[in-house]
Amino acid sequence: MAVIRYALNDPKLRFRRSGFQPRPFAARTEDRGWKPLLRKRIYLCTVLAATLLVSCAHADPLRADALSSWLQQTEQQAIDSGIAPGTVHEALDAFVPDPRVVELDQKQPETTISFETYRHNTVTAKRIEEGAELMHLYARELNAITARTGVPPQITVALWGIESSFGKSPGNFETVTALATLAYEGRRADFFRSELIASLRILEREHIPASELRGSWAGAMGQCQFMPSTYLKYAVDGDGDGKIDIWNNPVDALASIATYLAAEGWQRDLTWGREVEAADLPATEIGLSQTHSLAEWAQEGVTNIDGTHVPQRDLQASLLQPDGSGGASFLAYDNIRALMRWNRSTYFALSVGLLADEIRKEGMP
Repeated sequence: MAVIRYALNDPKLRFRRSGFQPRPFAARTEDRGWKPLLRKRIYLCTVLAATLLVSCAHADPLRADALSSWLQQTEQQAIDSGIAPGTVHEALDAFVPDPRVVELDQKQPETTISFETYRHNTVTAKRIEEGAELMHLYARELNAITARTGVPPQITVALWGIESSFGKSPGNFETVTALATLAYEGRRADFFRSELIASLRILEREHIPASELRGSWAGAMGQCQFMPSTYLKYAVDGDGDGKIDIWNNPVDALASIATYLAAEGWQRDLTWGREVEAADLPATEIGLSQTHSLAEWAQEGVTNIDGTHVPQRDLQASLLQPDGSGGASFLAYDNIRALMRWNRSTYFALSVGLLADEIRKEGMP
């Protein structure tokens, strides 16, 4: 992210959040022959290796010394950055790596999936209905957030729904422990150490114990799944009660989502894009790197999904075909880039926009 997500650029390669995130839904094929046994053995070996990371730190004096040295260096770095020694030692002195975090970090997806499958599993009837109900429930607060940020209520609610199922699934890993485990493990150590220090800064600033700072195994926190550094930049007190609580207060989470998008370039009074019908076009014309006016796309035969003309507005747009020329087509406006700063996945950004449109339609009188 600039909502910093521990992710790759596309669900086809494995993404989230941010965590950091939503993770693409694996499309498993029917197992046959020796494959199920092999997969099971690989899984068990991964779990065993993750468990040994912790047990060896206790049983092996050299491993224990390495952990102690790493912890001492990390604590000193946090103190040197301006965090009070008491905060640092209270949060980290008793640190033990979490084997479950290591296991999840090492686990790889079994297959890639199409955008259509991802869309089907993300833009669901249940999520649309619940999103419309919550948009109505928080209408007053969302209208105030929109007036301040320019981000439409349905976009904010759609992100809330995809990131944490509207606050029901924010993750229950202790953030400090998860980030310290990932920093100690060595893979992307500098990134996670930076986020660990940011999490300690949150503890000090908000005066909360480490046990209450919770989120995903990769460190994305609360109902909006912010990484700690993102929280420090963009989390806000949405209801004016004097506290920022993205874990338990939906209004704070919603306001923080919109604040992030506005800061990352969301343009007021402009939507994300639209699904369209597109004739066969050269591959060089497809993708975010290519932009044309709506009038130019119309000349190329691009229409709304129902066959009507695309809007006659002076807007630039890119044509996206995540499943290739035989799949769905989308004209994406500049606001798609704000969504992709949240999460660099095209699948994710398009699904947020599509879910938002459905929530808005469902909520119409």
